[in-house]
Amino acid sequence: MKRWLLAGMTFVLAALIILPSSALAYSYGDANTEDVAETFKLVQSSIGDGANDWNAAEGAYKERRAELVSHFGEGIGATLDANFQAKDSKLVIANFKAVLVMNLDRRFTYAAKGIDDYAESKLLLAKAKATFDTLAPYVGAGTSEMNKAFDAALEALGNPGLFGVGKKDVQPDVFKEKVNFIYGKVKPLFPYTAYVKPATPSESTPVPKPQATTAPVKNEAGVKPDQPESTVKPTETKAPDAAAAVETKSPEPSATASASPAPTTEAAQPSATVEAPAKASEATSSDAKQADSAKEASAHAPMERSDKTNPFISIAVIGGVIVLLGGGVWFARKRKWI
Repeated sequence: MKRWLLAGMTFVLAALIILPSSALAYSYGDANTEDVAETFKLVQSSIGDGANDWNAAEGAYKERRAELVSHFGEGIGATLDANFQAKDSKLVIANFKAVLVMNLDRRFTYAAKGIDDYAESKLLLAKAKATFDTLAPYVGAGTSEMNKAFDAALEALGNPGLFGVGKKDVQPDVFKEKVNFIYGKVKPLFPYTAYVKPATPSESTPVPKPQATTAPVKNEAGVKPDQPESTVKPTETKAPDAAAAVETKSPEPSATASASPAPTTEAAQPSATVEAPAKASEATSSDAKQADSAKEASAHAPMERSDKTNPFISIAVIGGVIVLLGGGVWFARKRKWI
């Protein structure tokens, strides 16, 4: 009996030593819930499927906005702000789904980086699963295959075991393969549409209007436009051979006129060349803005770790174990077992 009592006391002491470290390891809150996913559910229920409670949707978004910006960049906040201001429910929900995909990638990224910490990586994978479960109703076919990939990723994390018993080695390559498979399947289904600020009139490049081109008039007599016909000198006579040569030439004046246009044509050409670069520059600037917004959206801020362990609960548990241990010792002495 004394042997069993000593074994029980040893187990209790081991539990007291392990308890604080285990409690601190799970410092991210409930593994089965994800704040960003919960916010999406509130927004979806408020303005999706014909609902029109914009106050509730915008209130839920504003409560989570600072966190979204800290994780995914200011561009996400600007885009969702514009979507809510326009009261475009389809665009709000579509971009929120894209944010969930970004959050999925964020959880996968940090789980892979801290894969040697079993408790942390397992919890981050659980957060990713909660995000995926929120998107699953909109994924369609293939969800069962992705759920199997989540199970395989969890197995790849290994297991430190208890005092070395039941220990399994971690498999980083398998873990990355499975999470990349999930992310590669989900991302194309939920594209992100970044908000691009419309250009103001002062910012837009003025495009000159093309001038009307007039065909040059052939002046066979050599009369200048501003010169009276009476003052024109008589045409110089040429030799018969030269005149025949002039008349037998191919009709080059039209080709020459098109190659060497009159002043009016020259004035029209710069306007066309100005218009093309202006349109090209506007398209380039628009593409650059969208690329910058997408790049900012995909950048992940360092994960903010917050210790959500309740010290009073830990103290109460430790106190309860001590009381039970003391009661066991008192009962054993009363029975004269020790």
